[in-house]
Amino acid sequence: MMYTMADTELKPCDLAALETFEFERVLMESTLTGSCYLLGRLHGEPAIVHVQRTAVDPSAAPGIVKEGLESLDVFLDNRPYFSAHALLKRGADALPDLALKLIWPCTDVHIKKYTPQPRRLLTETPELYASIVEPYIASFPPERTAWVHAIIEGRKEAERVLFSAPGDEGFTLLPDLKWDGVSPSALYLTAIARDARIRSLRDLRRAHVPLLRAIRGAAYAVCAERWGVAQGELRLFVHYQPSYYHFHVHVVHVAHEIMAGMAVGQAHMLEDIIGWLELSPEDGPSLLSQMAFTYALGTEHGLYAPLAARQEGEADGFGEH
Repeated sequence: MMYTMADTELKPCDLAALETFEFERVLMESTLTGSCYLLGRLHGEPAIVHVQRTAVDPSAAPGIVKEGLESLDVFLDNRPYFSAHALLKRGADALPDLALKLIWPCTDVHIKKYTPQPRRLLTETPELYASIVEPYIASFPPERTAWVHAIIEGRKEAERVLFSAPGDEGFTLLPDLKWDGVSPSALYLTAIARDARIRSLRDLRRAHVPLLRAIRGAAYAVCAERWGVAQGELRLFVHYQPSYYHFHVHVVHVAHEIMAGMAVGQAHMLEDIIGWLELSPEDGPSLLSQMAFTYALGTEHGLYAPLAARQEGEADGFGEH
């Protein structure tokens, strides 16, 4: 489970608490992943519950087909094609039916993130970053990333940590909530930098190259040792704009189904970032801080309106001298 609130005695992650969930509406659903996001209230505060069918471990699938089914309801019988709904046998080694994730209390930002909305491409110049984006990032209260600090300080999710490097130049590597830990082909990890001063790739400097190399090395080693996933089977990338402003790197199996977060414009390969930083001066602004970035934003994103207004104004004046 994921918690976005400060430590509290209220327990949202037991059956008794979830039975009090007051459903309001469906934010988003996906027939591809068999999941939906539900908006409601828990303990009187807004909450989002993500309900998803769990993935099947390919190594366990043959055994399930042969002797792990309790019942079969065939709804298509037209040789050579057959389809059926099946129920798994219950037992100590039974697979869970659902994966649940909870954001409680959720904010308007969370609600907008998980609500379908049109997306538009925008170009962010260094000048727009300084005048619009950086003040937007600075406006977030520290509580917004309290859950991140709880992880890197070892107060939360310590049992899930796969690798941890201490100090301001260190990081913590752990499974992402998008992965249930079952199928290696759906592997998804996150490496979170300890230095809170690095909010996004715009803050990276050449001095951060050792940190990025260390993250890359740890990801390769952990994935090979624990799951037999080789270096060439991993995609390491950084989002811009990110979903939260504390620098982190995504580590994803190359066979993972492509999601919106892997689209060109938002996902930047870690190897490319290291290359840009190595071409940057030892002291002073990095190439990343001086580049213009083009990316898609949902029209409800807090940055969309001010960035779009500036670009529309510039387009209106195009060709005027």
